[in-house]
Amino acid sequence: MIELIKENAGYCLTVDGKRCAVLSAAAGANDTFEEIEDGVWLWRRHTDTPTDHMRMEMTLLGTADFTMVPAISYNGNGWGDTPEYVGDRAEDGTPWSFASHRATIPACTYSENAAVSIALMAQANDNTACSLYRVEEGEKHVLIFPEEEQPKTLHRHFWDGPFQGTMEPRQDFEAIVFAKASDGTRHRYKGLLDFAWRYYGHALKPQMCAKDIYRYSLAFALFLLQKEPNGFTAFTNGAQWLPYLNGYQKLQHCYEVGWVGQNASFAAAFLFDYLKSGNSRSLATGLAADDSWLTHVGEKKFLPARIYYTKTNPEVELPLEKMRREDINPFDFGEAELEGVLDRVGKPKLPRPDAAHDACNLGTGAEGYFEAYDLLKKAGIDKPEYLAAAMDTCNFALESQDESGAFAKSWDKAGEVVSKKGTIGCFLILPLATAYKRTGDEKYLRASVRAFDFYYDELEREGFTTAGALDTYCIDKESASPLLRAALRLYDLTGDRSYVEKAEKVAWYLSTWTMHFTVKYPKDCVINEIGFDTFGSTSVSTAHNALDHFALRDISAFLQLYELTGFEQWKERAIAFWCSACQGISDGTLVVNGRLRPAGSSDEAVSHTRWRRNSTPAFSPTQWLSAWPCACRLEILRWFDDWSFLDEGLAGIAGKIGE
Repeated sequence: MIELIKENAGYCLTVDGKRCAVLSAAAGANDTFEEIEDGVWLWRRHTDTPTDHMRMEMTLLGTADFTMVPAISYNGNGWGDTPEYVGDRAEDGTPWSFASHRATIPACTYSENAAVSIALMAQANDNTACSLYRVEEGEKHVLIFPEEEQPKTLHRHFWDGPFQGTMEPRQDFEAIVFAKASDGTRHRYKGLLDFAWRYYGHALKPQMCAKDIYRYSLAFALFLLQKEPNGFTAFTNGAQWLPYLNGYQKLQHCYEVGWVGQNASFAAAFLFDYLKSGNSRSLATGLAADDSWLTHVGEKKFLPARIYYTKTNPEVELPLEKMRREDINPFDFGEAELEGVLDRVGKPKLPRPDAAHDACNLGTGAEGYFEAYDLLKKAGIDKPEYLAAAMDTCNFALESQDESGAFAKSWDKAGEVVSKKGTIGCFLILPLATAYKRTGDEKYLRASVRAFDFYYDELEREGFTTAGALDTYCIDKESASPLLRAALRLYDLTGDRSYVEKAEKVAWYLSTWTMHFTVKYPKDCVINEIGFDTFGSTSVSTAHNALDHFALRDISAFLQLYELTGFEQWKERAIAFWCSACQGISDGTLVVNGRLRPAGSSDEAVSHTRWRRNSTPAFSPTQWLSAWPCACRLEILRWFDDWSFLDEGLAGIAGKIGE
């Protein structure tokens, strides 16, 4: 049993009578506590005189087995090589502090040991920051007033100076304390996430109906479609603003079968549209794209991850290692291109890259060709080469699987490993499971199970997944998405209920990346201009503290979890993902930052916190109109016959606190 007990000048938390955490008092202040629900208290502090700075502190006694600042730090980070917040403090010894909106629960810090899990968090938009660091007594959780980020601030692949906010002197401060006795497992944050959803969450409606999203998404896909001189026809990776054209133009000659470009998914969307509408142009478009990729299958016969026809690459061609930022004229580059150029200024020259073939693209591509084959069968068209392409990619995965069950992250054109580590390998489990379902050959099921066991055991052991976001090499959420779907796919194939339990574990990890509250922004920033609501969006990675809509890929899995478990919150989270991802879609008349956007386009991500790209300010959308959110919306719309539940949105939250 958890109790909050007064002791001396402060308070302590006990588990079955044993002290496990202390809540520090402050001179000249009075603390009171109101129980919100079992194990959760509203901590109110009233000071004798107004003050413009306050720290509310709680310490987990002893050594923490696992720590987390949701979407910022998982056990101190340090996996990979992309700049991020590593450890509990900077090189100069100053503990890290983070603005409340950088975390997915306001200013939330979490730690656990064998006895208890505790968390300290803030009220939403209360001008706060948080810090979590080791002291002699244990793990210290700090809620800080006013907002700050110390001693430096992480941005996309670079660091900036500290931020120190201000506030009018006040006498009243609030924090929320969460505590739960251990059940003997690790990474026990599901109780925290369940509470946060019910406390901070709210009803949510999509900004656009599904019928309109469907037709606008097809329109944007056609905007991205292009044909190379040799006849290769595909969907380019997105559209960027070109200052010298004063308009948006698709990023020419750069294609991916999955990830950003989503060519296999787009092709399936047009084949589906042919079945739905009878539009012969849609059939021709889907066939042209799928046929084109097969002309580039390499000697190992697996699908290519990406194809470039670009003749020049400024990051390689320009002598950036000898240049300064003031030498770069932003007018000369597209904005998506400009960021890479600025990132390379003054750094050693890059070698000309050899496009690697990664597990994310290969797995997504193989699944797309399985789907295309089935859609065409419904249309009375037999394309055995599509089935062969998917199976060949699966067979390559079998050949490359190591003794542990893992797959590599990427390979060169000849199939030799370029990069080995990362949960990203589990993208290949999905097509392997599909291959087993089609053929009945046990080797595909055995490979799927071995791979799943490896990656799931890693999550159980470490508390995070890695390397799914291909523009970083760090802890992230994208790599957990195929792990979740793989668990449910294996349940479907085997009937083994343990896969449902494991799927829930993965889903709770994914939920740590979900924004549980709405951030209020200054009136003069672009996010406020477009009316963006952070609730339901998901942070990208420990290196990229921005929000995107990759959780579109998790909607069907969360809904299946709801059907299998009856836990209402899985359905609520799925619908919130959808509603969040419906924001900012252009109907052809949308103007953002003075720029008219193509119909169906939307931002890849939003810098919802003090994190920005080299070429854009903080608190703004990326203004990079990438292909993948559009393709992922079309997936949801072809996988569900009835769209009414999407249009209804999130009417409410079961067990909502305060209602």
